[in-house]
Amino acid sequence: MGDPELDKWAAWLLHRRDADDPEQRARTLEHLLPIRDRVLDGARIRPGDVVLDVGSGDGLIAFGALDRVGSDGRVVASDLSADLVDASRSIAEELGASDRVSFVVARAEDLEPIKSASVDVVTTRSVLIYVHDKEAAFRAFNNLILSLNSQ
Repeated sequence: MGDPELDKWAAWLLHRRDADDPEQRARTLEHLLPIRDRVLDGARIRPGDVVLDVGSGDGLIAFGALDRVGSDGRVVASDLSADLVDASRSIAEELGASDRVSFVVARAEDLEPIKSASVDVVTTRSVLIYVHDKEAAFRAFNNLILSLNSQ
């Protein structure tokens, strides 16, 4: 079941969560899509925005944000798992969205690879529970948000 060479996060998300069962994967996605939509609705994304999805995993939130940012916006998908970033990059290629999504391997508490004041919106789902230094993560998020830095 799955690729034994994947890190623990990628192995769980890409294979163990649904036991590589296509029917279970479809049921899981059916359950997650309304949650994704609530996250995106709460983010108040506008056309042209740059959205950073922290802990993007397999891209559920990140790829969902693409329609909302429109053709002039873009999405940055970050995750601490290089394996998940690679998997998301492959999904972006399959979707023909590689030109509108960029990928970064980074921890939520240390988003240094992303330029300060370069995003309009930060999203995250089911990530902060695993972050030990939540205060550092929120400082990192705030450092990246353009409107907070331009006031």
